Amino acid sequence: MFKKLLFLLCFFTVAKAQDSLRYSIDLNRIENDRLQVEVKLPQGVKEFCFPKMVPGTYAIYNFGRYVSNMQAFDLKGQSIPVIRKDTNTYIFENASTLLYEVDDTWESPQIKGTYIFEPAGTNFQQDTLFALNTHALLGYAKGREQLPVSLQLKTSTGLVASSSLILKNGKYLASSYQKLTDAPILVAPADTVHLQLANADILISVYSPNQKIKASEVAHELRPLLKAQLHYLGGRFPVNNYAFLIVMSEHLKNGSYGALEHAQSSFYYLPEDSIAVMGPIIRDVSAHEFFHIQTPLNLHSEEIGSFDFQNPQMSKHLWLYEGLTEYAAQHMQLQGGLISLSEFLERMTEKYRTSNFSYDNSIPFTKMSKGVLSKYKEEYGNVYQKGALIGLCLDLYLRSETNGRYGTQQLIRDLSARFGPDKSFKDGDLFKLIAETTQVKGIEQFFSHYVSGNKELPLVELLPKIGCELRSVDGKKDKVALLDSLKQELKEIKNPSPSQLDLRKAWINP
Repeated sequence: MFKKLLFLLCFFTVAKAQDSLRYSIDLNRIENDRLQVEVKLPQGVKEFCFPKMVPGTYAIYNFGRYVSNMQAFDLKGQSIPVIRKDTNTYIFENASTLLYEVDDTWESPQIKGTYIFEPAGTNFQQDTLFALNTHALLGYAKGREQLPVSLQLKTSTGLVASSSLILKNGKYLASSYQKLTDAPILVAPADTVHLQLANADILISVYSPNQKIKASEVAHELRPLLKAQLHYLGGRFPVNNYAFLIVMSEHLKNGSYGALEHAQSSFYYLPEDSIAVMGPIIRDVSAHEFFHIQTPLNLHSEEIGSFDFQNPQMSKHLWLYEGLTEYAAQHMQLQGGLISLSEFLERMTEKYRTSNFSYDNSIPFTKMSKGVLSKYKEEYGNVYQKGALIGLCLDLYLRSETNGRYGTQQLIRDLSARFGPDKSFKDGDLFKLIAETTQVKGIEQFFSHYVSGNKELPLVELLPKIGCELRSVDGKKDKVALLDSLKQELKEIKNPSPSQLDLRKAWINP
């Protein structure tokens, strides 16, 4: 009986293992900025792929170009042939184990192709720093993307791994490949802080090569921001744990500083300086990245919910995912008392001028979103400029039509409650869904004019409703439209009426 039970347990364990992908990386074995990855495959896998693109980025990266020396072995450990089908795809028969090497993206100038934004890439510095965006390291078994996965990391003594992933018995666990690769890992000398706010455990992990900035200092800057976020989101976070993974750099590597959002974390690549210099920057960037837990984590179309790593389909709603997120990042700071109304208007002024000077606003925003990987890739930056202004106009329109009772803040909450991380809406249905949710007259026309159409945003009509205006710095209109837009600024009206002040109050302190 005992032997039979033991046999059944062993069989179950083997069967369970065969229904998953198991990755392992020894960070102590690094040669020429390369790491070796081992993958245990389930039976029947014939193709192994690396992402062409990943969520949150809007460029074709082809992470497979950093992979080399792919080897495959059967159950007996015998080598079997591997064919490289294309940059991101390998094919084979009856493989049980794969071994391959990966170059880091920060310091591999010999590998040609599209520059990879540092927060989306990798860096391997033995005994010092490992910036591990797992989508740049780990491939997936085609057709088995929804299988459970695990990742085992062997690290050097003195280095600490930080991530939002669940760590159990020395392995990071995730329910699918997409969940695993949506969670970067920072391995560095220990400098971490935990904050407990409402229902969420917040991890802050910092790597500062010259120790100019500490996690405790970053935590001091982020705490009031997170409290403002908590209030803005209705007193509860949509996640129970979150990780801020921050790499401070002595010098710019390849392209630019910045950050990349993930479902329960965000990865930062920022210049190394004191907290006095970097504190406001970290706070402002974090405001945007953290709000992504609401959208697109809890609110997204099928294009994001069922992301295709090889043939990504773009949503037409970047105005929501990035634009409204950027607006909310500023609006919540205004509501939380972290910035003044004049500071908020200065930031919106900068976005207005940049949008008009640097981008083509004759392109409908939905059209630009759909073509952002190809025809309109140079227009992508406008999602943070005009996109935020769309958010402002939408908020003011909703509040003006509801006497201040309803705005984008409540709209995001309502839509997120209807959908969620595992429930997507259809891309073409969003405007109709918003109309049904808000019951606000003329809202579909708003979208047809200013988001799917190319009419100039109604700032002139909407700003006075809160006692503000769009005006020329010198009071003179320039004959050249571009030059005129550069002179425009968003400012408070000197003597707003009681009704204007009432709506302003509802907008700032709902």
